[in-house]
Amino acid sequence: MSSSITTRRTISLDGDQASVIVLGDSAFERGTVTVTTGRAGDHPAIFRFLQNVFRLPTSTDYAAQLEDPQYEPRDRIVAKLGNQIIGHARVQMRDIQFGDVQLPVGFLCEMATAPEFRNQGIGTALLEQAEQLMLEQGAILGILRTPAVSFYQKQGWCVGGQHHYSLTSPRKILSLLRQTLLEQEPETTNPLDEPQQPLNVRIWRHVEQEALMRLYKQNLHGRFGAIVRTDASWRWLLNRHSFEQVYVAIDGPKKLTIESGFQAIVGYAIVKNGRILELMTDDSRPDIVPDLLERICSDVIERKDVPVRLDAPEGDPLHNLMTDAGGEFLRRTVVGGEVILSKVFNPLTLLKQIRHLLNDRAQASKINLPASLGLVLDGKAYTLTLTPRSAKVTRGKSGKSFLSMSKSVFSQLLLGVCTAEDALQANELEASTKAAEQLAKILFQKLPGHLPPLDDLLA
Repeated sequence: MSSSITTRRTISLDGDQASVIVLGDSAFERGTVTVTTGRAGDHPAIFRFLQNVFRLPTSTDYAAQLEDPQYEPRDRIVAKLGNQIIGHARVQMRDIQFGDVQLPVGFLCEMATAPEFRNQGIGTALLEQAEQLMLEQGAILGILRTPAVSFYQKQGWCVGGQHHYSLTSPRKILSLLRQTLLEQEPETTNPLDEPQQPLNVRIWRHVEQEALMRLYKQNLHGRFGAIVRTDASWRWLLNRHSFEQVYVAIDGPKKLTIESGFQAIVGYAIVKNGRILELMTDDSRPDIVPDLLERICSDVIERKDVPVRLDAPEGDPLHNLMTDAGGEFLRRTVVGGEVILSKVFNPLTLLKQIRHLLNDRAQASKINLPASLGLVLDGKAYTLTLTPRSAKVTRGKSGKSFLSMSKSVFSQLLLGVCTAEDALQANELEASTKAAEQLAKILFQKLPGHLPPLDDLLA
């Protein structure tokens, strides 16, 4: 469409903020586009629009979106030309684990404008209202996956993470597991020692959801990017059928009852098409992971004989097992044409949330405390002060030893997407003194961020 925007204004529509864009003359008719929050009555038209633009989601996936326990129709932003939907964006609010704290995050999903109405400012209006919706719901940052990187970068979004996974043959994994088992088998055994009973690995049952929740929660602390799941979100997730199998490892008999409890379940793995989406254990026995992998690989060979893929944070020991089995660990910014982008709405708010993590790094490096580090972000001065007990941020001055950078670079440092050393080498960070440079390298380190695929995987 070759028209230009003649006017754009903000109005109140049914108590909600809306943008009105008047399109100029074009090969199409002159029209007025309204960008506002969605209503339940928009659902059928939104589904048709998404099908036309993305060919997704399926009717099953779309129904699952509407059944999400946290979903509200107003979580969608729609652009309408008359009664026709020509643009859409959906905000999904979640809490993510970030070390030992939980951060409220807005995930931006399925944002698009109909091809014939692009380059009219409609996408910008959609994004602005989606960001405003995230802020109203308390989000500290926004996250999205998109191929349209340049559009979002112009709006202040930046690379917010990488995809980490490893690939190898299921037969090679089985071979390694059996070889390791033979090597670890003792030459002699004490007849007085009671032999450890083997684990039972089988397909899970729906009544065992509580065990999966318990294991996930045990593994949540200290992770960076894992979704905090409620009871309701677990039920929704498991009822979506976006996976093939859930395997459980049981320390005891296969048959468990509600009366006897499900504490005997010591590990689980969720798999789809040979892809291990999630594997959690309670670390009570060293054979939990090998036994789960053996069952997974055997089933993959029997059904499809495709490579096994493991999605897990960088540094997860399971990646070592995969590479020991002749596999490859991959660290990719782009997968399937999509890049993970993020936007920290107020970097100082995020800094205050995670300042104790910076304090812990300083103490672990044996830095003499108290210590101060000036921060000049887009020309505005602040001071980060670290003491043996706390860390605080003050405005208005930076001192002689300070770091200069943009807010977007500072956001990436806080999220652990890049290190201070990376930013220095890219000339995106300047240190006024050697002391500031050394302290920056200690405080701003790479973090094993990982967005688990299970929570938004399509059926």
